[in-house]
Amino acid sequence: MKKQKTFREKLDIWHRWNRHTGLYSFMGKIIVKLLIIIALIVGTVLVLNHYFNLSKIIEDYIFSHDTPGVLTLFLISESFLGWIPPDLFIMWSDKFNSPFVWLTILGTISYIGGINAYFIGKIALKFPKFRAWLENRNAEFFVRIQKWGGIIIILAALFPLPFATTTLAAGMVKYPLKQTLLYGLTRYIRFYLYGVLIFFGMDKL
Repeated sequence: MKKQKTFREKLDIWHRWNRHTGLYSFMGKIIVKLLIIIALIVGTVLVLNHYFNLSKIIEDYIFSHDTPGVLTLFLISESFLGWIPPDLFIMWSDKFNSPFVWLTILGTISYIGGINAYFIGKIALKFPKFRAWLENRNAEFFVRIQKWGGIIIILAALFPLPFATTTLAAGMVKYPLKQTLLYGLTRYIRFYLYGVLIFFGMDKL
Protein backbone atom coordinates (compact mmCIF):
# COMPACT_ATOMS: atom_id res chain seq x y z
CA MET A 1 0.00 0.00 0.00
CA LYS A 2 1.38 3.37 -1.00
CA LYS A 3 2.23 5.60 1.94
CA GLN A 4 0.18 8.78 2.06
CA LYS A 5 2.21 11.98 2.14
CA THR A 6 2.09 14.11 5.27
CA PHE A 7 0.94 17.72 5.20
CA ARG A 8 4.53 18.90 5.59
CA GLU A 9 5.66 16.77 2.65
CA LYS A 10 2.81 18.11 0.50
CA LEU A 11 3.70 21.65 1.52
CA ASP A 12 7.35 21.06 0.60
CA ILE A 13 6.35 19.70 -2.82
CA TRP A 14 4.05 22.69 -3.34
CA HIS A 15 6.83 25.09 -2.33
CA ARG A 16 9.36 23.49 -4.67
CA TRP A 17 6.86 23.54 -7.53
CA ASN A 18 6.11 27.24 -7.03
CA ARG A 19 9.79 28.07 -6.88
CA HIS A 20 10.51 26.03 -9.98
CA THR A 21 7.67 27.60 -11.98
CA GLY A 22 8.60 31.16 -10.95
CA LEU A 23 5.62 32.00 -8.74
CA TYR A 24 7.71 33.76 -6.10
CA SER A 25 9.54 35.97 -8.57
CA PHE A 26 6.22 36.75 -10.23
CA MET A 27 4.72 37.71 -6.85
CA GLY A 28 7.72 39.93 -6.15
CA LYS A 29 7.20 41.80 -9.40
CA ILE A 30 3.50 42.45 -8.83
CA ILE A 31 4.12 43.55 -5.22
CA VAL A 32 6.61 46.13 -6.49
CA LYS A 33 4.07 47.13 -9.15
CA LEU A 34 1.40 47.42 -6.45
CA LEU A 35 3.55 49.70 -4.30
CA ILE A 36 4.28 51.93 -7.29
CA ILE A 37 0.59 52.10 -8.20
CA ILE A 38 -0.42 52.88 -4.60
CA ALA A 39 2.17 55.65 -4.44
CA LEU A 40 0.93 57.09 -7.74
CA ILE A 41 -2.72 56.89 -6.70
CA VAL A 42 -2.21 58.49 -3.29
CA GLY A 43 0.17 61.10 -4.70
CA THR A 44 -2.19 62.01 -7.54
CA VAL A 45 -5.20 62.19 -5.23
CA LEU A 46 -3.31 64.36 -2.73
CA VAL A 47 -2.15 66.79 -5.42
CA LEU A 48 -5.56 67.03 -7.11
CA ASN A 49 -7.36 67.37 -3.81
CA HIS A 50 -4.96 70.12 -2.72
CA TYR A 51 -5.47 72.30 -5.79
CA PHE A 52 -8.98 71.26 -6.85
CA ASN A 53 -12.17 69.89 -5.32
CA LEU A 54 -11.58 66.30 -6.43
CA SER A 55 -14.93 65.01 -5.16
CA LYS A 56 -16.81 67.63 -7.18
CA ILE A 57 -14.75 66.93 -10.31
CA ILE A 58 -15.52 63.22 -10.06
CA GLU A 59 -19.21 63.82 -9.44
CA ASP A 60 -19.68 66.52 -12.10
CA TYR A 61 -17.45 65.32 -14.92
CA ILE A 62 -16.67 61.63 -14.45
CA PHE A 63 -19.82 60.12 -12.93
CA SER A 64 -22.62 62.60 -13.50
CA HIS A 65 -25.13 59.83 -14.33
CA ASP A 66 -27.58 58.29 -11.89
CA THR A 67 -26.38 55.68 -9.41
CA PRO A 68 -27.99 52.62 -11.11
CA GLY A 69 -26.36 53.66 -14.38
CA VAL A 70 -22.90 53.92 -12.81
CA LEU A 71 -23.28 50.55 -11.04
CA THR A 72 -24.45 48.93 -14.27
CA LEU A 73 -21.44 50.36 -16.09
CA PHE A 74 -19.17 48.98 -13.37
CA LEU A 75 -20.74 45.51 -13.58
CA ILE A 76 -20.29 45.45 -17.36
CA SER A 77 -16.68 46.56 -17.03
CA GLU A 78 -15.89 43.97 -14.35
CA SER A 79 -17.56 41.21 -16.37
CA PHE A 80 -15.67 41.99 -19.58
CA LEU A 81 -11.95 42.21 -18.80
CA GLY A 82 -12.14 45.22 -16.44
CA TRP A 83 -11.62 47.97 -19.01
CA ILE A 84 -12.40 50.79 -16.53
CA PRO A 85 -10.07 51.08 -13.49
CA PRO A 86 -12.01 50.22 -10.29
CA ASP A 87 -10.22 53.11 -8.54
CA LEU A 88 -12.44 55.62 -10.37
CA PHE A 89 -15.51 53.95 -8.91
CA ILE A 90 -13.92 53.95 -5.46
CA MET A 91 -13.42 57.71 -5.78
CA TRP A 92 -17.02 58.02 -6.91
CA SER A 93 -18.25 56.25 -3.75
CA ASP A 94 -16.91 59.23 -1.77
CA LYS A 95 -20.07 61.15 -2.78
CA PHE A 96 -22.15 59.05 -0.38
CA ASN A 97 -22.45 59.49 3.38
CA SER A 98 -21.32 55.90 4.02
CA PRO A 99 -18.49 55.31 1.53
CA PHE A 100 -17.39 52.07 3.19
CA VAL A 101 -20.86 50.62 2.69
CA TRP A 102 -20.46 51.54 -0.96
CA LEU A 103 -17.03 49.93 -1.05
CA THR A 104 -18.76 46.71 -0.01
CA ILE A 105 -21.34 47.20 -2.76
CA LEU A 106 -18.60 47.85 -5.33
CA GLY A 107 -16.63 44.85 -4.09
CA THR A 108 -19.73 42.68 -4.47
CA ILE A 109 -20.34 43.94 -8.00
CA SER A 110 -16.70 43.28 -8.90
CA TYR A 111 -16.93 39.79 -7.40
CA ILE A 112 -20.10 39.07 -9.40
CA GLY A 113 -18.39 40.46 -12.50
CA GLY A 114 -15.51 38.06 -12.02
CA ILE A 115 -17.93 35.13 -11.75
CA ASN A 116 -19.72 36.35 -14.86
CA ALA A 117 -16.37 36.29 -16.65
CA TYR A 118 -15.84 32.72 -15.40
CA PHE A 119 -19.09 31.61 -17.07
CA ILE A 120 -18.27 33.57 -20.21
CA GLY A 121 -15.12 31.47 -20.34
CA LYS A 122 -17.17 28.29 -19.99
CA ILE A 123 -19.55 29.40 -22.74
CA ALA A 124 -16.62 30.32 -25.01
CA LEU A 125 -15.61 26.65 -25.09
CA LYS A 126 -18.66 25.97 -27.24
CA PHE A 127 -17.60 28.48 -29.90
CA PRO A 128 -14.23 27.51 -31.45
CA LYS A 129 -13.51 30.86 -33.13
CA PHE A 130 -14.40 32.86 -30.02
CA ARG A 131 -12.37 30.45 -27.90
CA ALA A 132 -9.34 30.74 -30.18
CA TRP A 133 -9.56 34.54 -30.12
CA LEU A 134 -9.68 34.63 -26.33
CA GLU A 135 -6.82 32.14 -26.00
CA ASN A 136 -4.60 34.12 -28.37
CA ARG A 137 -5.46 37.41 -26.68
CA ASN A 138 -4.97 36.16 -23.11
CA ALA A 139 -2.42 33.36 -23.48
CA GLU A 140 -0.38 34.38 -20.43
CA PHE A 141 -3.41 34.09 -18.15
CA PHE A 142 -4.09 30.53 -19.30
CA VAL A 143 -0.50 29.60 -18.52
CA ARG A 144 -0.74 31.15 -15.05
CA ILE A 145 -4.02 29.53 -14.06
CA GLN A 146 -2.80 26.14 -15.26
CA LYS A 147 0.49 26.43 -13.35
CA TRP A 148 -0.69 28.02 -10.11
CA GLY A 149 -4.43 27.49 -9.93
CA GLY A 150 -6.18 29.28 -7.08
CA ILE A 151 -3.13 31.30 -6.11
CA ILE A 152 -3.34 33.34 -9.29
CA ILE A 153 -7.04 34.03 -8.66
CA ILE A 154 -6.16 35.42 -5.22
CA LEU A 155 -3.32 37.48 -6.65
CA ALA A 156 -5.58 38.86 -9.38
CA ALA A 157 -8.23 39.72 -6.79
CA LEU A 158 -5.76 41.56 -4.55
CA PHE A 159 -3.13 42.98 -6.85
CA PRO A 160 -2.99 44.96 -10.11
CA LEU A 161 -3.78 42.00 -12.34
CA PRO A 162 -6.96 41.80 -14.47
CA PHE A 163 -9.39 39.94 -12.21
CA ALA A 164 -12.03 39.30 -14.88
CA THR A 165 -9.43 38.06 -17.37
CA THR A 166 -8.08 35.64 -14.77
CA THR A 167 -11.51 34.22 -13.89
CA LEU A 168 -12.32 34.04 -17.61
CA ALA A 169 -9.23 31.88 -18.06
CA ALA A 170 -10.29 29.81 -15.04
CA GLY A 171 -13.61 29.08 -16.71
CA MET A 172 -11.97 28.17 -19.99
CA VAL A 173 -9.52 25.71 -18.39
CA LYS A 174 -12.40 24.27 -16.33
CA TYR A 175 -10.93 25.27 -12.98
CA PRO A 176 -13.41 24.23 -10.24
CA LEU A 177 -16.18 26.78 -9.65
CA LYS A 178 -16.24 26.26 -5.87
CA GLN A 179 -12.58 27.21 -5.54
CA THR A 180 -13.08 30.18 -7.86
CA LEU A 181 -15.98 31.42 -5.73
CA LEU A 182 -13.96 30.97 -2.54
CA TYR A 183 -10.69 32.52 -3.68
CA GLY A 184 -12.52 35.34 -5.43
CA LEU A 185 -13.81 36.60 -2.06
CA THR A 186 -10.41 38.19 -1.48
CA ARG A 187 -11.56 40.81 -4.00
CA TYR A 188 -13.25 42.63 -1.10
CA ILE A 189 -9.89 43.19 0.60
CA ARG A 190 -8.64 45.01 -2.47
CA PHE A 191 -11.52 47.48 -2.41
CA TYR A 192 -11.21 48.21 1.31
CA LEU A 193 -7.44 48.70 1.03
CA TYR A 194 -7.61 51.04 -1.95
CA GLY A 195 -10.61 52.78 -0.43
CA VAL A 196 -8.70 53.62 2.73
CA LEU A 197 -5.77 54.95 0.71
CA ILE A 198 -7.94 57.01 -1.65
CA PHE A 199 -10.15 58.41 1.10
CA PHE A 200 -7.03 59.30 3.08
CA GLY A 201 -5.77 61.26 0.08
CA MET A 202 -9.14 62.98 -0.18
CA ASP A 203 -9.02 63.96 3.51
CA LYS A 204 -11.92 61.69 4.35
CA LEU A 205 -10.17 59.78 7.15
